[in-house]
Amino acid sequence: MSRERQLQKNAETRKSIIDAAISIGLEEGFDELSIRKITDKLGYSAGNVYHYFKDKQEILDTIHNETSMEIKDAIQTCIRPERGFVENMKVVFKMLTEISVYEPAAFKLIILNKYSHKSDSIDEWVDMIKDCLKMGIESGELREINVNITAYTLLNTFLVAQMIINEREHSDSKMIEDIFDTELDIILNGIIRKDDDGKK
Repeated sequence: MSRERQLQKNAETRKSIIDAAISIGLEEGFDELSIRKITDKLGYSAGNVYHYFKDKQEILDTIHNETSMEIKDAIQTCIRPERGFVENMKVVFKMLTEISVYEPAAFKLIILNKYSHKSDSIDEWVDMIKDCLKMGIESGELREINVNITAYTLLNTFLVAQMIINEREHSDSKMIEDIFDTELDIILNGIIRKDDDGKK
């Protein structure tokens, strides 16, 4: 087998392990993920999995890193200065809400960083919000604020609301949308610039 073909085969095997781990994690929760479940799903030996990953934690960290990057790239492509701060924030939080509601296991892994050892994960999401805040200040849409503290506050408020929604057994899409709109209105009302009459 040529070196190029071997490298391709290695990449395919590694990807199949990650894909199987994601599938198990989304179906059963990442707490339930194990090397044995991965080998059972794929028909691999444990040695085959350990050839590519030293343990379950490395698999979780890999899923976290790769999936986070995909989501962040998708969100970044939707953030545009001409849209304005409010619309950009709606895009960011709407995408995160959809992950939270429809893929709660992925939300815990990627956004809440529950299983990964990557310590700066939240900071990356905060940086994305900070960029939106800076655009809002530069455009005059927002009043002067401490961008660092406000970004952490926005993300923290959002995450708490999502955890509350996820605790409810019967949250229909209309209710989730209403909570999302109300939450965003409350959060943004304190930082959007208003004229002397108190109007936006």
